[in-house]
Amino acid sequence: MLKRSFALICSLALLLCLITSPALAGELQDSLLQRVEQPTKQLTRAEFVSLLAQAASLPAPGYSVTIPAEVPADAWYADDLKAALAAGIYNGATPNQPVTKAQAITFISRVLGTPGEEAPAVPAPEAAKNHWSYVPYSWLYKDGIVDASFNLEGHLTATEGATLLDKTFGTAQEAKDIVEKSQVAHLNTKTMRTNGDVSLSIKPNPAVPVQDMPANLGMKASFVQEVNYDQGISQKFSMTISGLPVPPIEMEQYMVSEGVYMKMPNMQTGQAEWLKMPASMFPDITEMMKQQSQYIKISKELDQYFRYRLVGEKKIGDKTYYEISLYGRIPDLTQFMKLFSGQMGLTPEVMKSFEQSGKLIKDLYLTGTTLINKDTDLTEKQTMTMLVTLADEFEGQPVPLKSFYGNFNCAFKDYGTEINITLPEGAANAQEVPVAPAAVPATPAN
Repeated sequence: MLKRSFALICSLALLLCLITSPALAGELQDSLLQRVEQPTKQLTRAEFVSLLAQAASLPAPGYSVTIPAEVPADAWYADDLKAALAAGIYNGATPNQPVTKAQAITFISRVLGTPGEEAPAVPAPEAAKNHWSYVPYSWLYKDGIVDASFNLEGHLTATEGATLLDKTFGTAQEAKDIVEKSQVAHLNTKTMRTNGDVSLSIKPNPAVPVQDMPANLGMKASFVQEVNYDQGISQKFSMTISGLPVPPIEMEQYMVSEGVYMKMPNMQTGQAEWLKMPASMFPDITEMMKQQSQYIKISKELDQYFRYRLVGEKKIGDKTYYEISLYGRIPDLTQFMKLFSGQMGLTPEVMKSFEQSGKLIKDLYLTGTTLINKDTDLTEKQTMTMLVTLADEFEGQPVPLKSFYGNFNCAFKDYGTEINITLPEGAANAQEVPVAPAAVPATPAN
């Protein structure tokens, strides 16, 4: 199970890195306040989630939705309240009670799809860390939407609520336009180099103790990568694994039209050797890259999974960047992958693998920041955090792992330079690894 989960998450990270009625800032705030009858009055829960539905452009439900009995049927916010109820953001409890700031950011986080675990290394106030809403607060604090002065037990006036929603959603369309413009720029660039680091930590499931399962299991790696959209990808990794008696690993990998080839140490001899991975484990990477233009055409379908925000412009040296933040949640991996199966060269075997592994995954959260060069429209830096929560059971057995937490930091450079991806001679003669049967989860300890 560990091997299958590692492979799935790494494949998803590669895929998501390749992928990845609103108003401009300020205009959204004015638009929201025009809907409110008394801007200086405290907002109720029903009123706030209704403004949230407007700010986030939640779709009107295609079926009948019953609003709470306490809400007048002709209330100015009744229709938007139905959209919030249908989206599962709010359950309708005590709709006329004043909304607290803690409740407000919790509702916002449900729309954004923030991870269900607190953001790492956030220098938040101690009072906030002990609050019930700290998990959603930590992500909004990390992204600069709220700050240390944000009183979680305080209430919101309509003006304050509209300001908060404008800061969160007001630049969504502008950010999306920048991202799509960057995608076009990338289509006209056939080569690039990437370097960065990856860390992955695994949290055991305390409800399913397993003999000899280390309390802290994880991986750290640095990598360099070369990409030629017509030829493929070459990668070199330096990797260390914590929690297991495994020496540092040096690994080389090629993803080309002939298949996926890896050079790694033989666990028995210690000597590095080339292996060809089963074709059913990976999509045709060259076909996937050639079809990258499809991402722009299906951007509307992606709206249900990803939300963008323009943080602002950032000056580094003599360059100016757009700083774009992203939140995404994928509750159904199989359905998500079906959006891309035809356009990205995903074979039936690969899709079957995703469908099987998708049953292991309960939720997948993604958040990160991208720096896009304002002059070239090309991405130069990207940080990404991925949280994968696993199902309680898989194939009739309890799952001994609770979640995977990954951090990815990448720098992109040398766009358009001469880069040739050629499979090394030793790799061309590598034997293909046989497809292993589905792994049976470890037996819980007595």
